[in-house]
Amino acid sequence: MKMDSYVKVIEKQKLGCEGIIVLQHGEKIAEHRFIPEAPRNSFSVSKSFVSIAIGMAIDRGKISLNSRVADFFPECCRNKPGKRLSDLTLEHLLTMTRGHRAFSRPASVAEALSQPLTYQPGSHFVYDNGSTFLASAMFTKAMGLNVREFLLDALFRPLGIPDPQWPESQDGHTVGATDLVLATSSLASFGQFLLQRGQWKGRQLVSPAWIDNAGRPQINTRSRRPDCGIGYGFCFWPCRYGAYRADGKKGQFVVVLPRQDAVVAINSNEEKPYPILYAVWDEILPLL
Repeated sequence: MKMDSYVKVIEKQKLGCEGIIVLQHGEKIAEHRFIPEAPRNSFSVSKSFVSIAIGMAIDRGKISLNSRVADFFPECCRNKPGKRLSDLTLEHLLTMTRGHRAFSRPASVAEALSQPLTYQPGSHFVYDNGSTFLASAMFTKAMGLNVREFLLDALFRPLGIPDPQWPESQDGHTVGATDLVLATSSLASFGQFLLQRGQWKGRQLVSPAWIDNAGRPQINTRSRRPDCGIGYGFCFWPCRYGAYRADGKKGQFVVVLPRQDAVVAINSNEEKPYPILYAVWDEILPLL
């Protein structure tokens, strides 16, 4: 597949796309590098890896979507009575509906749980890093090791992804919401794993049902942006055309297209990234 039209759109708009890989039917059908490939911060694509780790923990019976945050961190919740905190579950964290009012970047569980819950959990979508960080911390409590440590053998190495950088919080949990460092080729492998509904080289690494539900709308997002207003899954964004994606703020995209049996992986360094995604719909999707 030739991507000349896609490259022209990116260059004409002077978008900071660094590289793109297109897979279809399990094979690489196109690739273009604007700069040499190198691992980079994948920003909020990191959240989708936390989702997969959580799915694996659920498969192992270590945690559930109904697990209550207060049960995992009683020392942080003991002096903060209230029905909202008591009702807060892992599902609310994964769907960005914990009841917070604004985006946050807490440095610890204690800081995250000190933030007031303005809304009843489950009632309002407010995207932020704190929810995914708390989900990552719940994973640590449930599994006895943090998300990065677990995924090294459970996901990264099976997929052939070199052991990535992913920092810990001051209280020992994988940051989770951001800062996972990956190359475009690693994003493509992750996308193929998602497309195969958690199966990799004959092994089912996470249940197909988790992949299916993670990529489906679980909450109304009410956004005017075309690919952000369809809803939010479990740390994934449902898109147009029956697709869903992992999404980083500077144009990191892992777009999974089940209808076309295809994956589009992109790394960028762009402050206004969505035209990079729109060009996928306009210039690449018609070729699949």
